[in-house]
Amino acid sequence: MPAILAFCRRLWDAAAAADRRLLAAPSWVRRLGFTLTAVVMIGVSLPNVPKAWLDLGRWPGLGGIEQRPGFGPDTIGDGFTARAVLHDPSDMYTKARTEQTPLEAATWSKEASAPYPPAALLAEAGAYALGERLGVGFYGVILALACVFLVASARRFWQTRWYLFPLLYLNFSYFSERFVYVQDNTYLIMLAVVMMALYAARRAPDAAHVLMALAIAIKLSPLYYAKNLPAMRRATAAAFLGVLLLGLVAPYFVWENYLYIYRYGSELKGDWNDAIGALVVAATFGLVIAYVDVRAGFDLEDRIGWGLVPFAMFLGLKMNVARHLLVLLLVPDKRALRNVAAAAGLAVPALLPSIARFNAALPVALVVLAFGLLGYLDRIGWATVQDDLRHPGRTLRLMMGRSGGAAPAGPLVAAGQRP
Repeated sequence: MPAILAFCRRLWDAAAAADRRLLAAPSWVRRLGFTLTAVVMIGVSLPNVPKAWLDLGRWPGLGGIEQRPGFGPDTIGDGFTARAVLHDPSDMYTKARTEQTPLEAATWSKEASAPYPPAALLAEAGAYALGERLGVGFYGVILALACVFLVASARRFWQTRWYLFPLLYLNFSYFSERFVYVQDNTYLIMLAVVMMALYAARRAPDAAHVLMALAIAIKLSPLYYAKNLPAMRRATAAAFLGVLLLGLVAPYFVWENYLYIYRYGSELKGDWNDAIGALVVAATFGLVIAYVDVRAGFDLEDRIGWGLVPFAMFLGLKMNVARHLLVLLLVPDKRALRNVAAAAGLAVPALLPSIARFNAALPVALVVLAFGLLGYLDRIGWATVQDDLRHPGRTLRLMMGRSGGAAPAGPLVAAGQRP
C-alpha cells in the first residue's frame, strides 16, 4: 500500500504541475484553445443536423456535407409523447387518444416513447409548443437548449480551468451525435436546470437547492443530491421535498398508468445481479464522496456537481450504458476531477476503436474518479481517516451535517486552484 500511494502521489504532483502551467498560459493561448474547440465542435456536428430540418446543401460551401436524412430516434419518440400531452394531458401515460405516425410507430412503441416523469414530459410538451410557434420545431428548441448548455459550460470553464473545455470537447464526435442527431432531450433539459443551479450556488443557494430538486423530478440521475437535505434551511428543505413529492409521488394519484415508467426502466436492461453489483459500487462511491465533502470543505458548487454522480453511476453500471454517467460528468467541475474522468472515458474508445467498445468509457471514468477520490483522502490525511473510521457514529453525524463538533480538514484545493 505505501508503494502504491507513493506512485499515486507522484502522478498527483505531476497533474498539479501541469495544472499550474496551463492556468498560467497567456490569454491568446486560451482564446485559441476555445476558438479551435468551437470550430471542431461545429464541424463535427454539421453532418448530424437532419436534412429534414435544415438542408445545408442550400448554403454556399456546405453542399458537400453528407447529412442525416431524418430525425433521430429520441426526437421522434419524445416528439410523439409531447404531442400526446398537448392533445390531452390526462393521456400522458396511456397515450391512447393520440395516434402515432407510421414513422413514430416504426421507431418506438407507445410504451417506449418517452417513459419519463411528468416534469420531463411537461417540459418537452412546452418545447414542442414553442418550436411550433417559432417555426423551428421540437428539434430546433432542443438543439438550442444543447447550445445553451455548451455555452454556459464554456463560460464556466473560462472562469475556472479553461483547459477543461478543449479537453472535453475537442473529442466531440460522440456527444455531437447524442446532442445534435439522437437528441438526449430529457438529459439536456435536466442539464440546463443543473447549470442554473450551478450559477445560482454562490448568490442564491436556496434557489440552487430547489433547482436541484427540479432536476431530480425531471431525471432521477441527480437523486444523490438529496443527501444535502439536513444541511438546508427548514423552509428550503420543505420546498425541496415539496418539489419531489409533486414531481414524483403526486402523479400516482393524478395520472393513470404512471408507475409503468419505473417498471419499464427497471426491466429495460440488466437483471437483479447487475442491480446489486451496481448498487454496491455506487453506494461505496456515495459514502466516500459524502466523507470527502465534509472533510475537504466542499462548497455548494462542488456538492451540485458530485450530487450527480452516484445514482448516475448506478444507472450506468446496472444497464451497462456509459452515457448515463458520462453525460452528468460534463457539468463543469472547478476542481477538474469529474471533467477529467469524462475526458479520459471518452478518449479510450476514440483512440482505440478496434480494441475498446464505447462502453469501455464507463470503467475508465470510474477508475479516474476512484483515483481522484483517493487523492482527496490522502490529502485529508490517513490518520484523520482512520480516526473517523474508529468513530463511525460521530463520522456519520458529521457527514449528514448534524454535528459541528468535528471541524473539517480545510478546503482541499489543487495547486493553482482559482476561487
